[in-house]
Amino acid sequence: MERFGRRLRRLRLARGLSCSQLAYRVGVTEGAVRQMESGQTKIASFVIGLRLAKELGTTAWYLANGDTDDRDADIADPLVQRIAALERRVSFLIDDRDTQ
Repeated sequence: MERFGRRLRRLRLARGLSCSQLAYRVGVTEGAVRQMESGQTKIASFVIGLRLAKELGTTAWYLANGDTDDRDADIADPLVQRIAALERRVSFLIDDRDTQ
């Protein structure tokens, strides 16, 4: 199974972003991104995870867990619904901040 750091790096490279570019967009240091990719940091904080997922064009669930097979089955799970609602709110806030 692909680990978080490897998945983060793969998604970043697929977007054509450098560590520095991703860090700037998400609001962390380049070193923080490198630590996440190398496995020194297992997973980002919740809000940083949401920002990373948005910038990488994926869901926070996929970024954190790497599986997509069970996601549809989990839609009825209230926790998954709350996370999805938070992702939408954070995306809205980030989009709103970027337009100012």
